[in-house]
Amino acid sequence: MKKLDIHCHILPKLDDGSGSLQESIKMLKMARRQNVISVIATPHYSAQFKNDNPEKIQRLCKTLEEKAQEVVDPEFRIYPGQEIFYTDDILEKLNRGEILTMAGSRYVLVEFMPDVPYSQILRAVTELVFAGYIPVLAHTERYRALREPGRVEELTEMGAYMQMNYRRIGGKWYEETVRWCRKVLKEEKVHFLATDMHDLKYRYPATADAEMWMYKHLDRQYMRKICFKNAEKILGYNR
Repeated sequence: MKKLDIHCHILPKLDDGSGSLQESIKMLKMARRQNVISVIATPHYSAQFKNDNPEKIQRLCKTLEEKAQEVVDPEFRIYPGQEIFYTDDILEKLNRGEILTMAGSRYVLVEFMPDVPYSQILRAVTELVFAGYIPVLAHTERYRALREPGRVEELTEMGAYMQMNYRRIGGKWYEETVRWCRKVLKEEKVHFLATDMHDLKYRYPATADAEMWMYKHLDRQYMRKICFKNAEKILGYNR
């Protein structure tokens, strides 16, 4: 299945992701072998990783893209974005252009602490939508608050989108998180799948196990949407 990866940490030395250009290229080669044809690079914006220099991120994307087109795939594209830890001043920073949306669109990849109260997610989604942004909740499987009935549906109806990591889908069936991931996928409540790749040892791109399960249990058209088609809409948002 062809894939666009909207959440990955491949830009070297910006956060807890890639530590070098060489590591970035090796991750991209691994991803390309799994049919990832383009990515949105999403370095963290948080208290720990103060990546508030969009020009630097865009420059690194261009440099890495040129190298990837030499040694990975001549058609490979790398688009700039960020994974934004949501705080009260995020809207201000987005409006001033201090942090990046996804590939220059109105889509914004946002994350929270795993134990975040549902009220906080609800408020963040409300604020972003009201300001004209389209929130994409990063790795939704981490937020236990979303496992209560009706909450994913409520956020989706408000205008939010759900992103899930491939790795958690392909885990062991007896793990609670894996079971929840598969349940909401069968109900077609997830909008994007992504690798969230960080490195070559622990958080490398791994889609095969998830894809094997999905081919057995999901509709092919829905698979194409969450692996590729919905992400394609982000890239074409301003065109």
